[in-house]
Amino acid sequence: MKLLATDYDGTLKYAKHIMPEDLQAIQDWKKAGNLFVLCTGRSMESIEAQAKQYDLPVDYYITNNGGMVFDREGHELLSYYLDIVTAVDIIYAAKQEEGVASVVINDGVHRHKMTIDESITDRRYPNMQSDMSVDDLINTQKIAQIVISMSEQNLAVTLAENINMFFGEIVVAYANNFVVDVVPKGVSKATGLEFVVEYTNTNEEDVYTIGDSYNDIPLMTYGYHGACMEMADEAVKENANVFYESVGSMIHTILK
Repeated sequence: MKLLATDYDGTLKYAKHIMPEDLQAIQDWKKAGNLFVLCTGRSMESIEAQAKQYDLPVDYYITNNGGMVFDREGHELLSYYLDIVTAVDIIYAAKQEEGVASVVINDGVHRHKMTIDESITDRRYPNMQSDMSVDDLINTQKIAQIVISMSEQNLAVTLAENINMFFGEIVVAYANNFVVDVVPKGVSKATGLEFVVEYTNTNEEDVYTIGDSYNDIPLMTYGYHGACMEMADEAVKENANVFYESVGSMIHTILK
């Protein structure tokens, strides 16, 4: 039995829709008796809706960049949460930065949005309604992840670096295309995957991974078979030895 852990946005879904050939390849992967894992920065609420939309045969969901793990029925298997005071400090600091469109907090399953600058196009959550105020933020009991939507990718990289510089003893920030994902220190897609590998008793040499962005680097460098999308930034591609144009092409190569 093999296990494939793939990032979602920019990797499995690199266009407006998941390509039919990729969906068929995943079905072939499952028919061969293998495990299929989605490893994403999204919340469970968000990625589960995508899985249902495309009828994806997901065995495990690694969400919040490794902070949460769920089985196929949506049962919570693993969870990490941010220190509330630190989370509030990071959000207040981010509001002062250039190019911040919105801040979305994730309670482990659901998302809540705070619009920061309506003049900036929100590239990550353009259709999500703002439902959170500053008072709501202060009274929040659980925050598993903070997602800060930026106007430009280079601003996301810079903000992630600054958060890691000033709050790095407590949290880790990942630049993920136009957003910055903030999770508890020590959490990454690799730590979430490690839990699934141990939980399913899968041999590490049978684990295959693929991603496309900075938050996928821990995933791509996990184990022996880390891959990167060919369209990824060169700085990201430096962390992988194998490149594929799609998840489907990767699956076909492995199954051969």
